[in-house]
Amino acid sequence: MMKLVLTFTLLAAVHSYSVEVSLLESFTGDNNEPCYSNPSNGKDGGICLQTDCCAGATYISNLCPDYQNNVKCCYSYNSCNTNAVACASQSAACEVLGMHEKGQIHLKGEHFDPSGNNPYDGASALSNIRDTCYGKHAKLSSYGNAPGGTVCLTTKMVTSLRDYARNYYNSYGRAIEVNALAGSSHSATSWHYQGNTFDVGCTYPTDHCSALVSWCRNQNPVELCYPGSSCGGHETWVHCAH
Repeated sequence: MMKLVLTFTLLAAVHSYSVEVSLLESFTGDNNEPCYSNPSNGKDGGICLQTDCCAGATYISNLCPDYQNNVKCCYSYNSCNTNAVACASQSAACEVLGMHEKGQIHLKGEHFDPSGNNPYDGASALSNIRDTCYGKHAKLSSYGNAPGGTVCLTTKMVTSLRDYARNYYNSYGRAIEVNALAGSSHSATSWHYQGNTFDVGCTYPTDHCSALVSWCRNQNPVELCYPGSSCGGHETWVHCAH
């Protein structure tokens, strides 16, 4: 029985890695990440991944220059999220990830609460989008009120985020900051856990709170919170549940 379980585990790990590599071949981003084409460990290229999630710590530094410091070029697989079931929002997520690499949107790669960072739980906005692009469900956090598990990011939410970020960048030449998607801890019944919600900072890099609220209202949201709204507690960001 132990041998059977071990064999299944190894096969699952190999399958997870092969899925990520095959999808990566169609994701080019801005073509400036050396990781994708740098051979190592018997692979033609790696994936840009937070080091806490790189199985076996088989990563190389300085090959993912458009990512935060704890994202390295990983040549194994994503141990933080081994789900390998693609979602309908995959294509849109790849567009958003490419925008992140080009500096047209900033996907936060960690949580405000250190409970999700030590060790990192694989559920930041960056990880949610990257995992969706690579053919996985997005991971939910499991600290605080967060229930754990995984969820598909909805196509409506991802395309709304993509289009707003693109319009903002085209107007101001700067990137909006996405604080959270499905991950992090929110209220116990938060829409975030349904994969249909984004939290976007709206007081930086310029004050675009009114514009973002107006955008979200046009999406017919199921919930909308913003600075000064009746929700309370949203002093610097807009919470938009699609």
